[in-house]
Amino acid sequence: MKKLLLSLFVLVSLVSFSWSGHEALTYYLIQDLPNASTLVEITPYNYVEDRVYNQDFLVLEDVAGQRKFFEPLGDGVFPPDPTPMNNKLPVWQILTIYSPEPDNGMDEGLNLDPLQVLIGNSQGVRHMRYRIGILSAFQGDKSFLYFVNMSKIAFENGDRYWGYRFLARALHYIEDLSQPYHNAPGELGEMIWAAMNKNMSTILGNAHYFLDDYLVYLLYYSDNAARETILGAKPLFFDTYEEYVQSVMDYTLAKFPIVHREVKRIFGEDTLLQRIKIDDMKERDKDGEFAVLKSEILSILSYSSSVIKGFLLDFLKDVGEID
Repeated sequence: MKKLLLSLFVLVSLVSFSWSGHEALTYYLIQDLPNASTLVEITPYNYVEDRVYNQDFLVLEDVAGQRKFFEPLGDGVFPPDPTPMNNKLPVWQILTIYSPEPDNGMDEGLNLDPLQVLIGNSQGVRHMRYRIGILSAFQGDKSFLYFVNMSKIAFENGDRYWGYRFLARALHYIEDLSQPYHNAPGELGEMIWAAMNKNMSTILGNAHYFLDDYLVYLLYYSDNAARETILGAKPLFFDTYEEYVQSVMDYTLAKFPIVHREVKRIFGEDTLLQRIKIDDMKERDKDGEFAVLKSEILSILSYSSSVIKGFLLDFLKDVGEID
């Protein structure tokens, strides 16, 4: 029975997913950092890691000014990404431009987990943490903690550039875990049906894709509500780094049922057989169809932003970057 349920976790997830718009989300999250404008000298990568990557997509040189990892659904202009000055970058820019990096392919094409054979790709293993009852699958929380530790090591070695660059990767994973479909793929009955029915598998996959892209819509194309929610969130503190990521997962998972119901109500099964486009979101938003969904997503953004802001202040104090 346990093996069956674990299989159901992944049979509905045939491709890799991730919150979209990490660069904009992170840019807003770090505006209140007391050292956001502090300049940091760019240094070469000089680390031995026990984490495997897809070397074809692992980028170790600095790419500031190239918008290399930015979300293609964005507006192509925001947030700013100037070229380095005197081989230095401000803290805000390092965190902003490298927070989307884990979606560039470095987690794809790897052998990470026996269950990934049912997904067909390894990226989801590192970017999600599914839970249903006492059962769980995937490593999103461990990915966050891994890069928190790598960042700490870099700062302890006096390598501030890689301290912030590893920290940007850590932000990616905790941000991903604030996406409801990164915590559960669907209702149990839907998961069972999806294991036998390709249409249901497609519907759940496109519901996930929609919510990924909906954050881009809120950050780039909607009103200022998402931006103001993130900027206005007050730091929330916990005792350990594990508690920070766990709190984000717990809050988001609790919101999953209503978010999932709203996605299905808005679009219906027939529409969810295709990926939802930004233009469709604009039209439905004009008609007021997103009111409940938007409220729930803003609630998640508010809570997760508070937690991430608290984590950043806590961590940067621990490594001596702020007082």
